Amino acid sequence: MKRVAVVVLLAGLGLCLYGLSYLYRVGPIPAGFAAQAVCAGVFISGRDADDVYVHDIMAMQRRLVDFEVREQVVTATFGFWPITAVKQSVYRPGLGCARLGGGSVADLEGPESLVRELPESRRAWPELVSESEGVDSAAIRAALDRAFTDDAIEYEQRQNTRAVVIFHKGQLIAERYADGFGPDVPLDSWSMSKSATSALVGILVGRGQLDLSDKTGLKGWDTPGDLRSEVTIGHLLHMTSGLEFNEGYEEDPISDVTFMLMTAKDLPEFAVQYPITAKPGTRWAYQTASPVLLGRVIRDSFESDDEYNRFPQTALFNKIGMYNAHYQMDGGGTYVGGAMLFATARDWARFGLMYLNDGIVNGERILPEGWVELSTTPTDASMKARAYAAQFWLNQESAEQMMPSIPKDAYAARGHYGQSTFIIPSRDLVVVRMGQSFGTTAWNMEAFLFDILAALEG
Repeated sequence: MKRVAVVVLLAGLGLCLYGLSYLYRVGPIPAGFAAQAVCAGVFISGRDADDVYVHDIMAMQRRLVDFEVREQVVTATFGFWPITAVKQSVYRPGLGCARLGGGSVADLEGPESLVRELPESRRAWPELVSESEGVDSAAIRAALDRAFTDDAIEYEQRQNTRAVVIFHKGQLIAERYADGFGPDVPLDSWSMSKSATSALVGILVGRGQLDLSDKTGLKGWDTPGDLRSEVTIGHLLHMTSGLEFNEGYEEDPISDVTFMLMTAKDLPEFAVQYPITAKPGTRWAYQTASPVLLGRVIRDSFESDDEYNRFPQTALFNKIGMYNAHYQMDGGGTYVGGAMLFATARDWARFGLMYLNDGIVNGERILPEGWVELSTTPTDASMKARAYAAQFWLNQESAEQMMPSIPKDAYAARGHYGQSTFIIPSRDLVVVRMGQSFGTTAWNMEAFLFDILAALEG
């Protein structure tokens, strides 16, 4: 019996030590997420800190994470003695929130602030067309009612739709917001940010400043014999670099992507260390590291950081009317290319309209000729999984079609928690939906689009 008792005791001790070790490793991630979410929610979206904490952070994390807002710094603390983790995010006007990475504000690279140079004359937002030929307005309103109605008792199983904007044949046929939100409240776009980064690459290709066939020029990726030296800008754009990078979120709380987004001060510096394990161009894998590295490629293409810092605002956002869009700069001085762009549903609608109109806005070509076609032509490698091209999800038939019930020519910028900007050229349609759908089955974008499309047939 004594031997059994000793074995049980040792097993229990081992489990306890493993649990403490796991908490020690995972702790920085929820702390980093909370610090960043509260910082951006307060200083970019203009929301109350407690509201962000309660509605944008999952209950399980809130039980273990406390936060404090002091001036423009948010400090989040995970855990309890002896296992704790502290992460801080600091707001820099015009640049968003950056993680300190354990250092001080003085350690952040890049400017202390950036004046957002908005045009004096701004494009007016169009009037809502409540009745339009070929549109069943009652059915549209019913679809919106369903999108904004939540019956689930648990908050994290609710749809939590915050904004919807729909354009059909160039007319605004639907726009609605949840209580507490509105047309001028920038929201976290999550991975829709990737599609905006793709547009920036396109603009630079049009200028001759970048060439998709060029090697990346990234630090440490030029060693002969290293597969990373074969990676081109185009490979990063199409996510066919062969990079070995774990993109798991819920299924792996301590994955590469969560460590990068939630804890790293300099995101490209974090991502550039990973190896290439497949010949570039032969394997497609969805990885936030790719647009993060593209962000660094974009930065390196400029002669000065001052010109680079102003580039997204002057070359894209102001040109197409995304007046409330905010790229966030990391602590290393690079805009985060794969996530963290805050923008309104109206901003994203204008982005979608630019693509619907082949990169032309108000008669001015923003994206080079052929760029939209490139962005909607899947790589052979992606067709073995899901049709994908240039940071956009495509609905073409592939091993796993995105949404079989909607037109095959649909393509989309998509992000975590149900962020979507869908462009459907055959129906002259742009649909934007933003929200905070924590549950994987809480929001059904395909069903929503199906209802909208059916209303356009009435």
